[in-house]
Parts: sequence; structure tokens; C-alpha cells
Amino acid sequence: MEGKREAETSATAHKGRSMGREQGLDAYLKAHNVDIGAVATLEKREQNEIYELEAQKVFALLERAKNTEPLKEAFDECETHLAELEDWLSVFSGKLSTMREDINTIEERNSELETSSRNNGILIETLTELLGELKPPSGLDAAVSTFSLESEEDTAEVIKAVTKLKEYRLQLKGDKLEPYASMRAVREQQEYCTRVSSDIINKTSAHMKSALDDDAMNIINKENTVAQMRVDWNSMHERVHKYAALIEALGAVEERTVRLFLRVYCSSMNPLVRHQASEAVSCVRVACREGNQPLEAFEKLVITCFEALVAETDFMSECFTKSSQGDAARFRCKYAYEMRNFIGGFEQELLNAVDMISAVDPLLCVPMLGITAQTSLSVGDRENDALAAALLACQTRLQEQLFKYLDEHKSDEHGDAADESPVLNEVSFPALLIPKFEESFEAMPDDVKKPALDATYRKLFEFTFSAVERAADDDPKRGDVIRIANYALLEENLSAIASRLEGVVKEYVGAAKEARKIACSAYLSSSGFGPALDVATHLHSKLMSGISAVELPFQPGCGPESVASMLHTILSSPEKAVQALHRTMSQHMRYLSPFLFADVWSECTVFIVSWFVFLESVLKRSPEYGETFACLPEGLRDMFTRSNRA
Repeated sequence: MEGKREAETSATAHKGRSMGREQGLDAYLKAHNVDIGAVATLEKREQNEIYELEAQKVFALLERAKNTEPLKEAFDECETHLAELEDWLSVFSGKLSTMREDINTIEERNSELETSSRNNGILIETLTELLGELKPPSGLDAAVSTFSLESEEDTAEVIKAVTKLKEYRLQLKGDKLEPYASMRAVREQQEYCTRVSSDIINKTSAHMKSALDDDAMNIINKENTVAQMRVDWNSMHERVHKYAALIEALGAVEERTVRLFLRVYCSSMNPLVRHQASEAVSCVRVACREGNQPLEAFEKLVITCFEALVAETDFMSECFTKSSQGDAARFRCKYAYEMRNFIGGFEQELLNAVDMISAVDPLLCVPMLGITAQTSLSVGDRENDALAAALLACQTRLQEQLFKYLDEHKSDEHGDAADESPVLNEVSFPALLIPKFEESFEAMPDDVKKPALDATYRKLFEFTFSAVERAADDDPKRGDVIRIANYALLEENLSAIASRLEGVVKEYVGAAKEARKIACSAYLSSSGFGPALDVATHLHSKLMSGISAVELPFQPGCGPESVASMLHTILSSPEKAVQALHRTMSQHMRYLSPFLFADVWSECTVFIVSWFVFLESVLKRSPEYGETFACLPEGLRDMFTRSNRA
């Protein structure tokens, strides 16, 4: 249907166009009065008109060509100008490119100059501020150049300058200058501060030393009484107090200041300390020569001098470090080097007095130990304390002199036989001296007496134990015998005293017992029972490391064959081994009383039997060992008991 409709529409349009052409032709014919019949005439006429039209066109074109020649020339000239213009534009374009690059460069340079200008402005501002921070306070150089401490006003001016220096130094280390700490200008100013502070410290210390040296020499040359000397000494303290504020201000600038001025003070005071000690020792010398109670002279020497020295360190602690008097002992330890300079020579004077008195009567060392023990309570016993060290040296010398006398006295009683004995005379001294110490300390107040006695007893026992250990170390072959015999005797000698005295005496009796037990263990380890004890200790160490009893036979050195070989001697003839040990110990311990030897033997019995009990318990728990262990501990205990009875 649609195809048929389209065909009809096309036919209608074609018919319409044909009708239109016919109508146009008809109108043309009417207009020119042409008869449709004269077609040839019409065709000829149309050709003529066409020729005419073409001729007109050719003529027009020829006429127009005459007029276009100038135009062509103009066009050619214009084309030439255009080529020149293109060349010029090309050159101008290159110049524009160059100008554009130059403009970009100029703009970049201007930007850099602007940034640089802005940065330079900030830098100038920062440097101006920095220069203000680096500028030292006015008056510092003048304070150093016109330094004087002759009056309080002069001292106040110096303190003022030091305060400015401190603030300036803190300013150099502040947050503003911290980023510039490595700059040369900052370092130079820090060095300037150090130089100025060093100049002030050196001039102050020189002034102080000169003044104190003069005062000390004046006091020494006056030959005043002790009371008057104390007054003069206090006047020196007043002089030092005048420096205290300046020293404190300098200490805030330089950490070494306190130690430096303390060293100056101690150096200046040392001749005065030695003079006072020498005067007191002279009194002891006179008392010894005239036989006029040298003990009282020694007591006066110790108490007077040490009280003065303790008071002096209290003053130094308060003046130089602003510490309380209770911190004097800590102060002496902190500044141990300065304190040794302060009392240098005093210790030797004290030892000279001890030697003089002990030469007159060695037994006077007993009450002198009481005097020093009482003094030590006020001084203290801190490590690195020069005063405590001087007092300890005095007590050590007293003990040496006393023990030397007692040793010589004992040696005279025993004669040459004493040289072969492993027993030392020193082990009898504590029992001999303790009652004498109690008698000598009786007059002391109760709150002082017990601490003083404990301190004396402790030093006495330390001296005794050291003597035993030293003798044992000097004789390695008999070292264990020396320890067993002497510690056993010491325990026996002190048993009665320890029953009524608690504290230090009982403590060291227990220490002697423990030392004897250790020595017995070492002695038995080197005896015929040594291999068996080695086996027991080896098995014990394995068990303590976490290995079970079932695994023991498979550990190195714990196999049945190894254990059997080590126990062979004891297991083959246990009673002979016990008897051999008894004979050896009887020979080595022949200097002990039968009762004391029985005690030592009983201790050895307990030690060996206890290890064999352990061995039996371990070996029976593992079937791998079989019948290795045949000597029962109870049978072994009976063997030890029978051997001692025989």
C-alpha cells in the first residue's frame, strides 16, 4: 500500500512540473509574438541573440582587461610589500620572543629582588634584635678593672655586676638565642662571660686567701689560750661571712665556685688546725714525760679537736652551701678532697699521741678506744669522710698497739712452742678485752655507752677475724686447720660472754661458728672423704638444675661406674676411712682441748653423714645404680662416734 501511494505522489509531481514548463513557454511565446509554428525562425533568433550576448561578454572582458593591468601591477606591488611585511613581522616576532624572555627574566629578577628585599628586611630586624640580645650589660668591664672588696659598698657593686653577668649569661642561653648558639658572635660573648666571671672569681679568691692567711698567722703567733683562740677563730668566721653573699652570687654563674672558695678556705685554715692539734699533742707529751695522767690529756686532745673540727665543718656547710648543721657529715663526704686538705697533718698528730701513750702503758689503749668510740658517735662513719677516716686510723693504731702488747705477753708465756701452733693469740684478746671495755665505758651515759661499746666490739672482732684470715692465707697448707682451730677457740672463749651480751658479741659468735663450719667443709673435701663428697655435691647440683633422680645416671659424671669408682675407697672399708680421718684431725687439732675437739669432730660427723644421707636417698631412687651404695648412714654415724671414744 505504501509503495503504491508513493508512486502516485511522484506521478502527480512530474505532471505538475510539465504543466509549469508548458505555461512558461506559452507566456514567452505570447510576449514575443511568436507563433508556435515558426520553430526554425525561433531557433535562429535564439542563436543570434546568444552570439550577441557572447560578443558583448568578450568585448566587456577585453575592455575590462585594459583596466585590470594597473590593478595587477598594484596587486604585484602589494604582494611584494606583503612579502617584505612578512619578513619584517618574522624579524619582529623574533624580537618579541627575545623581549618576552627578557621580560620574564626581569620579572623573575624583580621577584627575587622583592623576596631578597623582604628577607633582608627581616634579617636586618632579626640582627638588630640579636645585637640587642648580644650586647653585654654596661659596667661589667669597669667592675673587673676597678675590682675592690675593701668596703661593703665595694662588695655590693661587685655583687651587682655579678648579678648582671648571671642575667646576661642566662640571656645567651635563652630561647631567643638558642637557634644561634653555634654562631661565632654568640660563642664570643659566652667566652667573654667566662672570662669576666673567672677574673672576678680569681680576684675574690686571692683577696680572701690573703686575708685569711694573715688572720691565721696572727692567731698562731699570739700563742693564746684555747678559749681566746676560739674567739679569734669566730672573728675569722665573721670575715668569711662577708664573702658569703658574693660567693653565692658567683656560684650561680660558675658551678665550680663553691668548691674553689672552699678549697681556699681549707688551705688557709690548715695551719691553724695543725697548730691547735700540735698544742694538744704537746700537752700529751708533757703528761707522758711527767707521768701526769696522759689519758686525760688524750681525752682533751680528741674531744677538743674533734668538737672544733665538727663545728668548723658545720660552719663551712652552712656558709658555703647553705646546708643545715645536720648535713655536715654529708658535706664532708661530698667535699672529701677539700676536707683532707683542711685536716692534713692532724691525723699524724693524733697517731703520734697514741704512740706516746701506748709506749708508757699499752693497757691505756683500752680506755682510749672508749674515748674514740664515744667521739665517733658524733662524727659518724660515712665513707669518704676525712674526720671519720682520721678517727678510724686512730682506733686502728690503738688496736694494733694493744694487740701487739698482748701478743708479746702471750708469746712470752708460751715460749717457742707457740710458733708451731695454728692457734693465734688474737683469738683470745676479745674475751680478755671485753670486760675491760665494759669497765672503762662504765662512766658513760647509757644512751652513749651501748653504741660506743658496740662500735668498739665491732672493730675488735673485725681486727680478730682479719688476723685469722690473713694467717690462713699466708699458710695455704694449714689454712683450713688455722680457720677451724681459731674460730672454734674464739667461739668457746666468748660463749660465756655471749650468753649475757646481746648485739654485736652474739652476732660475731654466730659469724665465728659459720666460718668454722665453712672451714670444716673445705677441710673434709680434701680428706679421704673428698671423692664421696664431690660425688654428693655433683649430684646435688644436677638435681638443683631441674634434672630428675631417674635421669641422673645418664648425666655426665653421674653414671653408676663413675659414682662407684668415686665411692670405692669409702665403701670398701668405711671404718678404716673414718679412723684415718680421726687420726689426721687429732694431729692437726692437737692444740684444741678434748672438749673442743669433740665439738669439731661432731660437726664433721654431721656434715659427712648428712651428705651420705642425701647420697642414699638419691641412689635408691634410681634402679640404674643397683647395689652401688652399701654403707648406710646410721652405720657411718656409729663409726664416727666409736672413733672419737677410742
